[in-house]
Amino acid sequence: MSAVRAYEEGVLAEAEAVLEKAAGADPERRLEVLEAASCAYAGLDTGEYWAAFCAESRARTGTGEAAVKAQATQLLQALDSPVCTVIPTPLALASLARVEISHSERRSTGAYYTDFRLARYLAGGLAEHIGPGTRVIDPAAGSGLLLTALALAVGAHGKVSITDFVANAVCAADLSDLALRGARLALASTVDDLKAVLSLDERLLQGDSLLTNDAVWEQVSPGGFDVVIGNPPWEKLKVTRHELLANAGVVRHYGADYTPHDDLPEALSRERRKMLDYLEQMATGAQLQGRGEADLYKLFLEFSCRRMRPGGRLALLVPAGLIRSQGTEALRRFLLESASELEFTIVENRARFFAIDTRFKFLSVKAQLVGDAVPGPMVLKHASGTDTGLRETAHVSIERSELAQVRRDLTVPEVRGQMEWELFLRMARAGTSFGDADGPWRPQLAREVDMSRDRADFRTSPANGHLPVIEGRMVHQYRSRAKAHRSGTGRAAQWDVLAATDAVVTPQYWYPVDKLRHGVAKRTETVRAGFCDVTGQTNERTLLTAVIPPGVVCGNKVPTVLFHAPSGDGEALVHLWVALMNSIPVDWLARRITTTSMNYFLLRSIPLPPVTPDTPDGARIIELSRELTALEGRRRPTLDADAAAQARSEIDVLVARAYGLGAEDLQLMLEDFPLLDRGQPVLDGEERSTITRDLVLAQAHSGVAARPWANRVAQAQRLGAVAYVPADYAHFCE
Repeated sequence: MSAVRAYEEGVLAEAEAVLEKAAGADPERRLEVLEAASCAYAGLDTGEYWAAFCAESRARTGTGEAAVKAQATQLLQALDSPVCTVIPTPLALASLARVEISHSERRSTGAYYTDFRLARYLAGGLAEHIGPGTRVIDPAAGSGLLLTALALAVGAHGKVSITDFVANAVCAADLSDLALRGARLALASTVDDLKAVLSLDERLLQGDSLLTNDAVWEQVSPGGFDVVIGNPPWEKLKVTRHELLANAGVVRHYGADYTPHDDLPEALSRERRKMLDYLEQMATGAQLQGRGEADLYKLFLEFSCRRMRPGGRLALLVPAGLIRSQGTEALRRFLLESASELEFTIVENRARFFAIDTRFKFLSVKAQLVGDAVPGPMVLKHASGTDTGLRETAHVSIERSELAQVRRDLTVPEVRGQMEWELFLRMARAGTSFGDADGPWRPQLAREVDMSRDRADFRTSPANGHLPVIEGRMVHQYRSRAKAHRSGTGRAAQWDVLAATDAVVTPQYWYPVDKLRHGVAKRTETVRAGFCDVTGQTNERTLLTAVIPPGVVCGNKVPTVLFHAPSGDGEALVHLWVALMNSIPVDWLARRITTTSMNYFLLRSIPLPPVTPDTPDGARIIELSRELTALEGRRRPTLDADAAAQARSEIDVLVARAYGLGAEDLQLMLEDFPLLDRGQPVLDGEERSTITRDLVLAQAHSGVAARPWANRVAQAQRLGAVAYVPADYAHFCE
């Protein structure tokens, strides 16, 4: 996958070129030009500004004032170009003042700088609450983009002037003195009074906010802060071999074999000790971090809540894991119990806010901690990026008691509107969570071999006493050998898609039976279910589940599931579970709670419908599941492609009925699968094939209501369209 270029980077390219020509790689020279531009824009005297704040730096660089001012004029002209004017000049100056860091530094610190559109969105909801005497802090301020956006918003909507806000309200902290110098110049560009900037300078704190003691914060703002705004670092606090080698300049891709490095074990141990020492210091006073890996954003979120006064307001950008991860339950519970107002806005990176995967999701979290207000419903929004800001695309109010009723861990399903929330509620109330200790499933989940930890025992060619290894790419719905390995390893591996009738196990690796743990060796002798845990909320399908036959072992990206049925027929439960997981209704539920992986925590929380092998519908689903599984590797299948699609639509309707749902509910669900039927012939006058939707709705309706859908299916089938065929396999239907 090619590197993602942040949108803001393109907008500011002309201005960036001016700065590079003027300052090269010298960060202090760069800041001088930006300071001169800030003063010129605000009407401040550049010489007085430098004398107050930058005397030592000016002595080091020795650049003439006239030359810097000329470069600043060129910069302001660039910022006034049609391309750049989408960004207000003070925000552009804050963006350009960022301290440049390497890719490895960005990865290790979690420093993904804030896009101006996100800054304006966060600030817009806070400005009206800023009044005389308010104290505001960004505890990981960087070059002050968020605080500058808030200053501009206060000027437009607030109860105080921008000058008063900068002089008396703003506080900022950051590890980098150069970053804080950038924050100062960005905020200075919003005022025409140097005294305000002099007052501000007393509240620019260099250091680690998480390690700064309470006495310092009390001195900065007695009793706490009224507002905390921020985009804290997003990075798990751990040391990996891959990151250590990358920092040392070793080029490798994830999943590739490790080449020997004599000092790697010692260096890894040393860095991990340093990280543990740092964690121990930061954990002092932290009570809401939960279990699992430490993450900087979690620590900053708890820090922000601790530093606020009663009734204070919070506005942060954080990863979407806050509303869905097991390790963030304590933080979720605190917010839901302690915030009188609570709003989550889900944003996907498709508008390139950050130079990371465009599918990455993150949150804007806005909250008011309990003061005198009565807690109201939690608000969940969805928003997408425009050229100048964010556009809210969905809004739903969720009663906190209802959320607690159907999501005991308080994970928040990503529903888009009231109809989806009501549908989710009905399904959750009708079903039983897969992992309920007292529920009907009682699954035994396991990861059989680890593709990294057990790598030394893997072979790349078959041998006696070795089992083929089933990897995640080989698993699709009802298929355990959907792809064949051709060449390469890790992310560079090449795989070929296989038609069901041609499917034979063609793995990348084989694993010795005598190296398997006893329980795993016994497991490989049985039929079990397996699922690909690498997935995508917006993929063609999210849940990819198959029956795993005996005689193979599964890699860690294909966890397997066994059941001990009271009747003794555990295989029947395997087929039932595989069919349920591959159904549209259960897949729709899964898409509400996951993004890029299906871990045990999320899997166990999915409410499955009340259907069992001893009910007529359960028995029928098992029968159909066996037939669909048997298609793989069979040269003369018992079902042709259309009959297989019909079987799948019947399963979808039976599962929906088990939840108490009807055709209208299925139609709403199917709107969430826009990638279905890519590669299938399209009806005249339409943009894409909808044969899967039409087949399901023809099955779900009865009598006259089914005819329009059945007619559409018949037309599509005459063109050669086949429902339920994944896009990668569509050419096999031709």
